[in-house]
Amino acid sequence: MDELNELRIAARNRLLCCIGGVVALGIAAVAATRQPFLLFFFLVPGIIVSALLMKKPRQRYRAAFKQAYVRRALQSVFTDLYYDPERGISYDTIAATRMMNMGDRFRSEDYISGRYKDIPFEQSDVHIEEERQSTDSEGHTTTEYVTIFRGRWMIFDFNKTFKANVQIAQKGFPNAKRKRFFGKKEELFKPVEMESEVFNKQFRVFAQNEHDAFYIITPSFMERVQSLAAHNKGKLLFCFVGNRLHIAIHDNKDSFEPGSIFKRPDEEKLTQKLRVEIGVITQFIDELSLDNNLFKQSQQSPAEIGGGSPWIN
Repeated sequence: MDELNELRIAARNRLLCCIGGVVALGIAAVAATRQPFLLFFFLVPGIIVSALLMKKPRQRYRAAFKQAYVRRALQSVFTDLYYDPERGISYDTIAATRMMNMGDRFRSEDYISGRYKDIPFEQSDVHIEEERQSTDSEGHTTTEYVTIFRGRWMIFDFNKTFKANVQIAQKGFPNAKRKRFFGKKEELFKPVEMESEVFNKQFRVFAQNEHDAFYIITPSFMERVQSLAAHNKGKLLFCFVGNRLHIAIHDNKDSFEPGSIFKRPDEEKLTQKLRVEIGVITQFIDELSLDNNLFKQSQQSPAEIGGGSPWIN
């Protein structure tokens, strides 16, 4: 903890020096020229230079936190653990579901794979942005990148065998996509009304095959999905593809981060924070009873039964 705190202090001091330098140069320029606008002239390049000078100290602090605390916390819960803070679930893996608009810029990090209750899983933070242009009254066009998804993407083995792909999107989830998979008319997603009016008010179901939707989304499963939605602040997307379950949580958060560089890390609070963040993974396996193989009707591979895209790394 002492070594981690020293790295935090180094990052904090570098930031304060950068801010102080920019402000001092700006004030000196204003005092010498009596031109107040020069303060703003120093602001933009000052921010850019500060960001560049802060990069390495912040990276060292972040990397030390993840190696010392995050890895240890993950090892206490999961078996067969592999953790790489610098990589994530790939663009191709998420795009292959055909259920997410992939935008124009994609970033993924904090990759975790392992087993919980002998169920293999993958997870990472994902951030997707879309380029948007706007034109003002004078005809000037500006371009900006807008976040269309930021949160977790998780992949689990599913305990039922199915042939068609199914999507459950919580109302308010901003970025779900429902298009035909291979250009065939019979493979278009179709809206499916479930038997529960309460569920239908919260979620929209789309499937290539209505029978598979009812086979996967039983009354008990609907109750569990509603419970998960109630215990997660973000909006949920469930993608059943290739006999695996992809779950996206859009909550505009990054997981497993060390917190502010202006506060000394508190080991007890950090441990509790990591328990909560790890619990986001385990709650889906527990709540959905993914370790129950009672309904697994076939030992065939997804390719043999004509499932969707494989689990790509």
